[in-house]
Amino acid sequence: MRGRGGFSLMELLVVLFILSLFAALAAPSFSRTLLSGRMRACAAEVRATLSKARSHAIAEGRTRFVVFNLEEGTFGLDSDAVLRGFPEPIQLGSLIVAGEEVRGTTARVRFFPDGTAEEAEISVASGDGGMLLLRMDPLTGIVEVAQ
Repeated sequence: MRGRGGFSLMELLVVLFILSLFAALAAPSFSRTLLSGRMRACAAEVRATLSKARSHAIAEGRTRFVVFNLEEGTFGLDSDAVLRGFPEPIQLGSLIVAGEEVRGTTARVRFFPDGTAEEAEISVASGDGGMLLLRMDPLTGIVEVAQ
């Protein structure tokens, strides 16, 4: 005589237990991946703002600035009415302009009409210790992301 098809309750419970163990082990990895993605997006936004300032300086034929408010963790063009901020737990790490680390409330990075800029290094940090470094070449005004 053939047995009935299907699974017993005990077999289903064992499979569900094993699946929940895998999910519990994988969850921290997904959260780190999401945080890393947010940090990269914030670094890309800072880079885009710096590139926009360079383009405006060349197009308008005058010096333009990117302003960083270190207390509030915001940044934007000197002509922006509202500065952009970082989502938690992403934050502005350090800011080095012309070889000196900026300490204080606000900092400005200058872009000149010929496409050059002040040498600058800007770090974007996450809550788990990750960091991306943006380096600006003073001769070209081009920003590169280094890890």
